[in-house]
Amino acid sequence: MSEIPTAEELTRRLIEIGPVDTHYHVGPELFPRRYDVKGLVEDAREWAMTLVLKNHTYPTTPLASLARGRYGASFLGSVVLNRFVGGMNPDAVFGAVSGNHSHPTERGEEPPVIVWMPTVHARSHLDTLGQAFDQRWWGQCAHGDKVERGEQPVDAFDANGKPLPETIDVLQAIAQTGSLLATGHLQASEIMKLVPLALEQGVRTVILTHPHYPSVRLEDKQLQELVSDQRVFIEHCFAIHTIEEVPLKQFAAAIEATGPEQVMLSTDFGQVHSDPTPEGTLKFACAMAPLLLKFLSLEQLVNMFGPTQRRALHLEKAG
Repeated sequence: MSEIPTAEELTRRLIEIGPVDTHYHVGPELFPRRYDVKGLVEDAREWAMTLVLKNHTYPTTPLASLARGRYGASFLGSVVLNRFVGGMNPDAVFGAVSGNHSHPTERGEEPPVIVWMPTVHARSHLDTLGQAFDQRWWGQCAHGDKVERGEQPVDAFDANGKPLPETIDVLQAIAQTGSLLATGHLQASEIMKLVPLALEQGVRTVILTHPHYPSVRLEDKQLQELVSDQRVFIEHCFAIHTIEEVPLKQFAAAIEATGPEQVMLSTDFGQVHSDPTPEGTLKFACAMAPLLLKFLSLEQLVNMFGPTQRRALHLEKAG
């Protein structure tokens, strides 16, 4: 077993590698968030953090582009294929990519866009929770008239498990634009079909979004099968512990089963009641260290907070 580092030592090591959080919520949204993009820029600057900005209701590519162009931040944009953007809609992909420019008139090389499968409008999410938005994740009251209305699910597969034509169209749009796929809140059986389909369509990276979330529930054997392809990465999120109360030992068991090479540790924070950045990242690292250093080295632990994300996101400083 490796020696457990102090919080100060972990801070130093994380800053050295340049931490990357692939799952960070930014407002404004239907309900309060801790940050708007400028506030997030200011706090992320402390550790020079790279963040993927997520919002359930609209693309964050313009926000990330503004942060890069005006403030020098290392932010990536995304779009979630909920009903707010037309659901399983390839035009939502092209639209999000159109906003992925750090300068309004000049065109240069930009980081990729992350395209999430449906989250709050995924059928598995609605079936599991009975509603789109879960009050435990709000932190304070949302606008009930906008949240309590009936929600129609966004499907990726038909009742027989066959991919819908629009799902193929979306995957082709992701591949065509060089974007990356995240599995959102689809259930395990859907993900097991989606991942090979996406890779066949030319998608260059697939991120398995918080596999222990109640509407997902990917088992360790399924994770092992999926990461047998080096283009597939697992994203374990701290909020699945802090909000959903999934034990961290379950994360550790999954990492021991799959190995750490294609595992990313992110927060899924941005809620008003979650820790700010970079404190949330440090707390996650400190909490996981006693569990993971039983079978991993400190270097392997730290790599799951930055270098692995850079490989998954095809960023320059991959290492």
